[in-house]
Amino acid sequence: MADVTLTLREARDEALGTKTFAFDADGLSGVRPGQYLLVRLDAPEDPRRGSRSFTMANAPTERHVLITTRMRGASAFKRALGALSPGDRVPAKGPLGRFALRDDDAPSLMVAGGIGATPFRSMIRHAIDTGRTAPVTLVTSDRVPEAIPFRAEFDAWASRHPWLRIARTITRPEESAAGWGGRTGRIDPAWLGGLVDAPRVAAYVCGPPTFVEAIVPVVQGLGVPSDRIALERFIGY
Repeated sequence: MADVTLTLREARDEALGTKTFAFDADGLSGVRPGQYLLVRLDAPEDPRRGSRSFTMANAPTERHVLITTRMRGASAFKRALGALSPGDRVPAKGPLGRFALRDDDAPSLMVAGGIGATPFRSMIRHAIDTGRTAPVTLVTSDRVPEAIPFRAEFDAWASRHPWLRIARTITRPEESAAGWGGRTGRIDPAWLGGLVDAPRVAAYVCGPPTFVEAIVPVVQGLGVPSDRIALERFIGY
């Protein structure tokens, strides 16, 4: 872990209630796809003293650090993040975390709840950039289709790389202004089991704690050994 200086290049809308912040990063090295940074901001009203962990949505092969996060119901910390202007410098530490893409060529099952898709963007982009062709099945669950992070990007990648498969479900389609013709409801064993050859995969599950706790027994019930299931829980802030 090293001291890192992040310099904001741009902030852009990523999905409903979600923004991506692109930074130049000085002092960052040795990153594995899926790891995170500990970021500090000047947020006097923040009860946690202006320090938060953010998964890097970029692959190590990419030029800029990408932090993608939900912004609705913004806390004091998120307000400080949203107030940054291009050129502003932010201290951070990293890389951190053991939730990272395995080095072997095992097929991957990646299950994301909402913004839990961020480490999977890093992992999939890394696979593309390094010529890795082991099968990847990305399963996402979001409230409404407008809130799906990286939707167009993932779809474009899947259209060009036959080893990448995207499967999505929406849990509150009635709240969508755009409409949804795909699968709805929670992730269940029958659906998930039909997407992968479960005993062979390395599984990664990321999202809010309640989502992760609900998905783990589903994945285990498919026959994926516990030592081949990696977990990352995103707490809200």
